[in-house]
Amino acid sequence: MERRQYLQIPGPTNVPDRILRSLSKPLINHRGPEFELLVEQCITGLKKVFRTQNDVLIFPSSGSGTLESAIVNLLSPGDTMVAVSQGLFSERMAAIGEKFGIHVLRINKAWGEAANVDEIEALLSQDTEKKIKAVCLPQNETTSAITNDIESIAKMMKKSEHPALLVVDAISSLACLPLETDGWGIDVVITASQKGLMLPPGLGMVSLNDRAWQQAEQSKMPKWYWDYNAVREKMKGGQFPYTPATTLLFGLKEALDILAEEGIEKVWERHELMGKAVRNAIHAMGLTLFAEEAYASDTVTSISMPEDIQYKELASMLNKDYGVVIGGGLQQLQGKIFRIGHLGAVHQLDVYAVMGAVEMALYRLGYNVELGTAAKAVAKTFLKE
Repeated sequence: MERRQYLQIPGPTNVPDRILRSLSKPLINHRGPEFELLVEQCITGLKKVFRTQNDVLIFPSSGSGTLESAIVNLLSPGDTMVAVSQGLFSERMAAIGEKFGIHVLRINKAWGEAANVDEIEALLSQDTEKKIKAVCLPQNETTSAITNDIESIAKMMKKSEHPALLVVDAISSLACLPLETDGWGIDVVITASQKGLMLPPGLGMVSLNDRAWQQAEQSKMPKWYWDYNAVREKMKGGQFPYTPATTLLFGLKEALDILAEEGIEKVWERHELMGKAVRNAIHAMGLTLFAEEAYASDTVTSISMPEDIQYKELASMLNKDYGVVIGGGLQQLQGKIFRIGHLGAVHQLDVYAVMGAVEMALYRLGYNVELGTAAKAVAKTFLKE
């Protein structure tokens, strides 16, 4: 019998039926008035989610492509940038920078540890010649499931009066975690479609303030597809320099409508509650969180594998018997942790189902847990709220 699949990886996420239906609309002329209106509606909605009055650009791209776009538009060969490296995805920004001839100052953190404001401040204060052009880090690192305190970092950078741009990878946090682009003074925010925005992969988005545009004017990197100025000029008229992902824009419009109906603050609150419920269930079952708990993410939870249980066996049983798909550890964490995504279209009964399935699978694999423990912890979390 056909059954629902719970796609509980850190992204792509479950796509709501409303969005799926919007993706089946017939194509329209991407140089016509209908499309111009669609682009206008998407940009208006995105600005509300980004919490910004700045320009928001859209690319037919993965999140990684949009990370690269920031490098080639904001920096020049030989420039210096700071990158907080604390997992596979935060390291990616550093690696992209080096590919383009950027001098990258890494702040290396153990996977599972959050960024330290003082370490970033120390590097900036030592840079008396103001060579550092950008500080790059994620709000949420899904490799280990930690969330960085972007607000404190942004306030510190503003107080320091160092001219470096703050570039935030919000791919796994936008439309999930509190993020105030203008209120906190973030110069550049990068995201993608397949996580909090509840869409299939294929769209990248970036917001830029005036400081970022001023630095972009100085960039000497070669670019064509990623050229922010070219995209901005075309988007002013509701078009793109090349063929856009029209179908995904239909979905984006629907996703933004869904978020607006719930209210972005309520969306943040819902993710906080789902994260608490998952973590409480994990603790109740006697499992150990991998991430530094004070900075544990509300979009994905990382759990150390119990002794004598193999990740592949757990993941296989969950998928085959319960229709639940979880994520494993990446690179140095492969086989050592498992990850449960709880972002996007996730609600209370979804968490009941997923954590109940995790408990049953662990029990069947020989883990010592009393059945019903996870459900009880989840219920207490929701009832307390």
